[in-house]
Amino acid sequence: MNNRFENRSQSSDFEGQIEESEALIWDLLDDELDEADFARLVSLLEENSTVRSRYVDCVQLHVDLQEYFGQKALNEKQRGGTPVVANALPGLAGLPGFPTVIQ
Repeated sequence: MNNRFENRSQSSDFEGQIEESEALIWDLLDDELDEADFARLVSLLEENSTVRSRYVDCVQLHVDLQEYFGQKALNEKQRGGTPVVANALPGLAGLPGFPTVIQ
């Protein structure tokens, strides 16, 4: 019985680290990470291969979104339209760690 409880505790700690690391990754990508949080992210990246994999996924998503919406915003600007804002897209507003504005 104790072993099951320990596994659950370790599992929730692991999930907590993944959630924390993802929030730190998005803060880094949004240029909102302070030195202490940067050090924490580096530590998580060094310790955990899943965090490293999630970092690559988040960076790739960030780049893909910038390319897609950056080009779309540039085209809109050239046509005199309004810039694309992620919060205006259905289903994206309020997602944890999702960038607010894509340029």
